[in-house]
Amino acid sequence: MKKARKKEDNGKAEEELDNKRRELFCRYYAQGEGTFGNATLSYAAAYDFDLGDVSRFDKNGVLIIPKESLPSYNTCSVNGSKLLRDTRVQARLVVLRNEFLRDDFVDAELAKVIAQDGDLTPKVAAIKEFNKLRGRIIDQTKITQVIKFDQDDIRTLISFLPIDLQQKFYATLTELITEAELRRSAIQGEVSRPQLTEGHTG
Repeated sequence: MKKARKKEDNGKAEEELDNKRRELFCRYYAQGEGTFGNATLSYAAAYDFDLGDVSRFDKNGVLIIPKESLPSYNTCSVNGSKLLRDTRVQARLVVLRNEFLRDDFVDAELAKVIAQDGDLTPKVAAIKEFNKLRGRIIDQTKITQVIKFDQDDIRTLISFLPIDLQQKFYATLTELITEAELRRSAIQGEVSRPQLTEGHTG
């Protein structure tokens, strides 16, 4: 295993820590399923402590620790907290957390949520987010309110576009105006149409 390169300017550990157990602790804490953000469980996983069943909670939401595992749990809790205060561990955690921000990783995690059928609420939310990222859904909050521009402003802005894009813009605008005129004519026709009174057949 390569040793961590030390950078005096920012103190970040760009590569794996030279201590294998500490590296495992960082990975469990920053990226582990079931251990993410939990120093005690991350320490137990990295240093091979058997804590028994730590998935049960009481009615107040407090984790139930098996009596026989309490000494090991306390040891992992204390030592896990100590590691979090280590500057090299902190720097390594920053690097590992930043890996979550890569597009391929985020897409993969999003795909996991979409593929599962256990909880539909996050599934639907993930599908909406995926569609938004792929441009299938327009975020209305990010639409520029061009309606505030007058005609001269629009002409000036459009003039900066290539000729083919200008033509495409005006062609689209013409189609929209034509559609709007047709709709207006249809509405006006319905309004002006004489209403037949009851008993009148023409």
